[in-house]
Amino acid sequence: MKLGIIGKPQSGKTTVFNAASGQQEAVGDFSKATHRAIIKVPDDRLDKLATIVDPKKITYAEIEFLDAPGFSGKGKESTELEISSDLRQMDALMLVLDAFSPDADPKADMQDIVDEMILADQVMIETNIERRNKRIKTTNDKTTIQEVELLKKCQTHLEEEKLLIDIDITNDERKSLRSYMFMTEKPLLIVVNLSEEKISNASEYDSLFADFISSNKREMTSLCGKIEMELITLDNDDRAMFMEELGIKSPAVDVVVQKSYNLLGLISYLTAGEPEVRAWTIRKGFTAQKSAGVIHSDIERGFIRAEVIKYDDYIELGSEKAVKAAGKFRLEGKEYIVCDGDVVNFRFNV
Repeated sequence: MKLGIIGKPQSGKTTVFNAASGQQEAVGDFSKATHRAIIKVPDDRLDKLATIVDPKKITYAEIEFLDAPGFSGKGKESTELEISSDLRQMDALMLVLDAFSPDADPKADMQDIVDEMILADQVMIETNIERRNKRIKTTNDKTTIQEVELLKKCQTHLEEEKLLIDIDITNDERKSLRSYMFMTEKPLLIVVNLSEEKISNASEYDSLFADFISSNKREMTSLCGKIEMELITLDNDDRAMFMEELGIKSPAVDVVVQKSYNLLGLISYLTAGEPEVRAWTIRKGFTAQKSAGVIHSDIERGFIRAEVIKYDDYIELGSEKAVKAAGKFRLEGKEYIVCDGDVVNFRFNV
């Protein structure tokens, strides 16, 4: 999963990036700087399985964070907004909002950034419509004509100041839009960056953005980036103590991962053996056969069956042998819907 971090300059983007990724990048007014990090997704299920299986290695799922240059914050007044191709390739966006400055207005800042993303998509659509109309004049290609009609529909939607993730189109049309990598079609995680004094009142921002939140499209959370960045420098005992004192239930990285997985409809299934204990990221609703393809296309192509153990059963009973003896070892076909935490072994033949 790739997560792009955006926001106005001095909104705390890099601070939140450091807190979520464990990096130590310089913070301040470096709006043109780009930072990138790949982190391992915290998952204590792997650690507990490893105590049983004793594997040679443990492989966690990974998230790539991209801390992008700050947006201008000028909204539709902006005339030279540049959005990098790297940022457009992200699976979802994390919008960091300043709620720590004395004159902070996170709701207004959010609208400014949304306006800029709408503007960027409008410019891209206008350019592509122009190019495809030239092609239609010479070829009269029906597919291109349909593509232009879809782009015009998107254009109208954006002119109404609506995000493309909310547009009412067919699944096939949605798939054809993905190649454009429109900014307003990406799921959005709003991160309200609080001052230390406001941590105890973080819930007040839930109502401020309630009308904007939408399942699998937009989520939000509140945290103090400065404190979270300081916490990652402490050892486990000191970190736990300070988190308790400050009323912080989960570190920033855990919150960001959970919210991001929810946004993108992702879960993890697990594999456990002596060579490796590993988490594999899939979308909710994936069948066993499709899930096998995440490991290797040959396993999907030659799928025979899936051997499935529920994680809780594995931990409670303490071994695969004990799970089988208890009658909780299951054989599933290719249409089985894999669940979060399933411990799976695929049988295949190619």
